Amino acid sequence: MVDYAQTERLALHEIHRRFFRTGRSEFLRQFHAANEPLWAAYREHRITLAELRLERWARMGAPPPVASAFEDALGRNVTLFSEARAALRRLSRRFRLALVTDGIAHVQRAKLSRTRIGGFFEHVVIAPEVGLRKPDGELLHHALNLLEAKADDALMVGDSPVSDGGCAEAAGVDFCWVNRTGASPIPGIPVHRTVADLRTV
Repeated sequence: MVDYAQTERLALHEIHRRFFRTGRSEFLRQFHAANEPLWAAYREHRITLAELRLERWARMGAPPPVASAFEDALGRNVTLFSEARAALRRLSRRFRLALVTDGIAHVQRAKLSRTRIGGFFEHVVIAPEVGLRKPDGELLHHALNLLEAKADDALMVGDSPVSDGGCAEAAGVDFCWVNRTGASPIPGIPVHRTVADLRTV
């Protein structure tokens, strides 16, 4: 639903303008070089979310306040995919929906508040608030318990084969991959269905 690439791009543009003197291309290269391995380490339970949010900026020589500024910028710049609201409206009329999201809790809450999509979901599960993280299967089981639903009757829809698909596989739930870029499948991650966007879910 959230166009995270665009949301992150706008937030990083703001942070670069406010705090950094390097060229934008070099700034983005450094950020992604620091950020992506840390998220992998987080998914593998090698670091905490609190460590991730500070360490990615520390590796770029930035002080802790930049972390908070970036998180605030993510909330302000949140962007939905163009079809997201209509798709949620359609799906919520036919199915019971739960939102299961990873990431920093107050950032996710800010995004929900700004986009006003929370009402489409019966339950919103923000992983750190329940002490779990993707791709832990227990995270999806928690959402299913809230919905009083069985894994066999559920479908996990997400754009990340690693975190969303891995979570679905661990929980025994079918996975619908929203593959907007035409990326190749990830070996070992079963995909029940692939769609190009939310209009065909």
